[in-house]
Formats: sequence, structure tokens, C-alpha cells
Amino acid sequence: GISDGAEDCPFGRRLRKPRRGRGFPHSQSTVGAEHPHIGKLETQRRTCWRVPPVLPAPEDYRGRRLLGASHIGKVIQMKNTLKEKLQNHQQPIGTFFELGSANVAEALGKTGLDFIIIDNEHGPFEAESTLDYVRGTLLGGVSPLARVRAISRPAVLKLLDIGVHGLIVPDVHTVEQVQELVNYAKYAPIGKRGFCPTRKDCWGFAYPGTESVPVNMAVNNAETLLIPQCETVGCLENIETITAMEGVDGIFIGPFDLSISMGIPGQFDHPDFQAALKRVREACHKNGKFCIYFTVNPDAIADGFQQGFDAMAYGLDAAVLVQAYRNILAKVRG
Repeated sequence: GISDGAEDCPFGRRLRKPRRGRGFPHSQSTVGAEHPHIGKLETQRRTCWRVPPVLPAPEDYRGRRLLGASHIGKVIQMKNTLKEKLQNHQQPIGTFFELGSANVAEALGKTGLDFIIIDNEHGPFEAESTLDYVRGTLLGGVSPLARVRAISRPAVLKLLDIGVHGLIVPDVHTVEQVQELVNYAKYAPIGKRGFCPTRKDCWGFAYPGTESVPVNMAVNNAETLLIPQCETVGCLENIETITAMEGVDGIFIGPFDLSISMGIPGQFDHPDFQAALKRVREACHKNGKFCIYFTVNPDAIADGFQQGFDAMAYGLDAAVLVQAYRNILAKVRG
């Protein structure tokens, strides 16, 4: 095994006794020699054994190290950074993804955003194309959420199976609809999600797919977020019940459709609309759930956090791109 008290070796970790077929011996007598596997060797004051670098042991969904030989080199497929930031009150900021390119999804990760919402409702995307955007988002280092196209089992299940970190669900009106969503999105004992190894856990070759079925289901339930969208009067009237439901992780407020449903389209400063926002926030926080708000005004992001929203979604990537170039050209051309 690895010698705990061994000195560092520039060629790798020193072993007391190398295993057959692993490691390559080096000593001072090998100075300048050409090794068939690692090339030129430098002068060493002691014999050491070069072994391939060992990846750190993975962590489970509570952040604990997974110890034991069976876990060495395992890949963690599921880690929801957005959930961590929400729990740590880091005020995450995201945007809607409409442009439809894996490169764009990856590039958005280099902006400092914390999450993107791949829009399967208003965007022209299906699960197969969303898969590429999820990969791009993860390469960029941000959490991929997806807005589902409908409240249906295939619409929910496919997006979770390709590895999104959470679902935003539009057009919610009733408690019964939300219970239906919980059944589709959460494994037993919370819901009735269908079980199958998929890309989300490397088809059973990455944690938590490598664990027992109960552990796998528990990790998925904890690490995938179900976020009904409050954008109708029906959802608003049932918000206290909805936020208290097991399996609901938070609420996303769609201000445009909510104001339209209330009969005051676009009147975001209207007292009734402001009262509705307060009602949703208070219901979320009373039940230990987070609340996300959407705005197209960058100056409103800080104000949203001051009001008590836990995360903010700003604009659409396409609109931000167009406006950025317009601002540059206006400045250049005077």
C-alpha cells in the first residue's frame, strides 16, 4: 500500500512495496537514462516508485468522503452547485438559454453566471438537443436547469435522465398538478419516478449509480431540484399548500405571465402585484424553500436580493447578446 510516512517523490507517490505491473523504479543510477514509459529521468537521492496520480476520493451527497478501494478513481457525475450556493445564501444569478448551441452554453459558464435555464417551453429544444447543452453547461462550470415543455411524465423524466440539475415547470394552476409533478420527478418514497441508469450517473458507472438502489434514489431526490413556476392566479392562490409539499424544492416567479393572469399585465409596481410577490416569498421561506425571481432589468437584480429573493434570473442570452453589440456599436459610432 501507500507509505503514509514516505517522503514526497517528484515522480509520484512513494510505495513501500510496489504491486506487480504498477510503478516504475528510479534511483540515482538511472540519471540520464531513457525509460521506456516516462522518458528521461533526473537524479534522485532515493529510490521511489512512480504511480499514476490518484484522483481524490469522491464525496457523497452530504459532502463526506467515500473511502475504500472500491471508490478510488470513481467519478462523481452528480453535484448540484446551484443547490450548494442556495444553501450557503450566495445569491446565485442565472439566465435563460435560448440560442441553442453547446458552445454558447459552455461560454456562458465563463461569464460568472451560476446557472442557466435551458428553455424547452419557449425555445425550440427537445431532450436530445438539450443533452448537448447540458454537457456544454457543465464544461463551463455552471448548473444546468431546464424549463419543461409540459406537465407530463416524458417531458419531466427525459430531462432528469440526461442530467439537468433541476426543472422549472410552467403553467401550474393546481395542487393536483404539483403532486403529479412530484410523482414524475422524485423517486420513492417521495414520488414515483421511473428508475433506470442513464447519462445522469454514467449508466451506472458513476456515483450514485454505483451504489445501492435506495442510496441512488435518495441522492437523486436530494440533488435534483423541482421548481414549479408561479405565473398564474391559480398557483398564487394555492402557494401556501404548494410550498409545503414534500418534493417541491422552490418556486420560480414568472412576473410577465403572473401579472397578465392577475389582469394587470406588465404593471410590476402595482400594489396587488407587489403583494403577490411578498406572499410567494413568505410562503417559500416559511416552508424552508427558496424563491427565484426573473427580471429583464439588470438594475433590478440587486433590488430583488434586497427584497428577499434567494436567486435571480436575468434576461435571455439572445437579448443580452443583441443589446451588448448595440451598446458597443452605439459607442463606436457615436
